Amino acid sequence: MRPLVLQKAMVIRLRKAGHTYREILAKVPVSKSSISLWLQEMPLTDTEKSILKHRRDDGISRGRIRAAAALHKRREERDSALLETAKKEYSKHRENPLFHTGISLYWAEGSKRSNSFCFVNSDTDMVSVMLDWMKNFLNLDKKDVRARLYIHKPYAHEDCEGYWSRVTGIPIENFRRTIYKPTGLMVKKRPGYKGCLRIEAGGVVALRKYLFWLNMMLDDYRKQSYS
Repeated sequence: MRPLVLQKAMVIRLRKAGHTYREILAKVPVSKSSISLWLQEMPLTDTEKSILKHRRDDGISRGRIRAAAALHKRREERDSALLETAKKEYSKHRENPLFHTGISLYWAEGSKRSNSFCFVNSDTDMVSVMLDWMKNFLNLDKKDVRARLYIHKPYAHEDCEGYWSRVTGIPIENFRRTIYKPTGLMVKKRPGYKGCLRIEAGGVVALRKYLFWLNMMLDDYRKQSYS
């Protein structure tokens, strides 16, 4: 039997067994156009289509599992190294009142489920303290902090973004588009209100380190409570 005829027969057999074009090309040294031409003459039955779909889906699932496992391993390695660093820094700052103040403030007002270190409040002093804490303990400078203001529409003309930039030292160009909260009445209930400021920086590494510190602080508290 001629080689071309043998190749065609093998292509058809592999396709009926549920193999993809890529898998067939790896086994039969012919062009993709030849495979397409040969298979046009042999449409798949419903059963053969089901087998092909199952093999394709199984391949995708296995690929996703491998990718997820690799990502999980990288995260574990990152967290293991970060935990050792966090332990050393916690021991260094354990007696610093500002260190514990910042941990507690973020515990109350910070986001624990985002992918970065993110704190929201309307109190300018509290935001300023948190910014100092981020600088001193996470090495996050104000120029690296992203900010977004949340405020009601009646205050839109008062340049509250400029106010927050001045009192916090965050560059105005670091402010993202302001979010105006819905309100039924277009009147000011609190004349001195300047909205809630959301500050964000550091990414997931800063957040993970903070969470390690929080757990260490709570462990210290529990040991003192039970002693």
